[in-house]
Amino acid sequence: MRPGSVVIIIVVLAVGCATAPPRAPNAARAVILAYDETRVSTSIAFPASGYENVVRFQLPDGEHRPLRLLFQAEAEGQLELTIYDSTILETPGEPLHKVARDIAKEDLSNGKDGRWVVEDLVDMKPVKGVIWVGVRKTGGMPMIWASSVLSGQSFVRNNDPNHQMGLLPMKTTPMLRLEISP
Repeated sequence: MRPGSVVIIIVVLAVGCATAPPRAPNAARAVILAYDETRVSTSIAFPASGYENVVRFQLPDGEHRPLRLLFQAEAEGQLELTIYDSTILETPGEPLHKVARDIAKEDLSNGKDGRWVVEDLVDMKPVKGVIWVGVRKTGGMPMIWASSVLSGQSFVRNNDPNHQMGLLPMKTTPMLRLEISP
């Protein structure tokens, strides 16, 4: 190789490397959505497995990747957590993600200890607009903590085909957090 060629290769490599933006350390960002007032005042029980508490989440503009779903549990049992798409009528639509969760003694919170049950959602596809998070019991007598704030985003419904009930607003809001990555 000629000495002039080596200089040109070095210059090209240096310019190519200089134009690549440096990787920012710890560039991860998250948004945590919640509608409660962060103070526990009551709990939510599930009278039958057909009853589901649903919370409507309006996401910021653009697509977001769900990261985690957090809630505070008061009593043991089995729950099903479902994330729904929204219909054009602003009701829960098709399920996007569903997970069953056994609430054990180790998961329980007194509502003031900062203990949260965490469900990992990183395998979900990005979402946008409005999504709904539903919580219903599948066994035992589980209970989750709630605040007394009237958020206008918390509802109950009954999906039992024999006793269907549409969305009814709740006077409490579950201690439920949805963490997303912009």
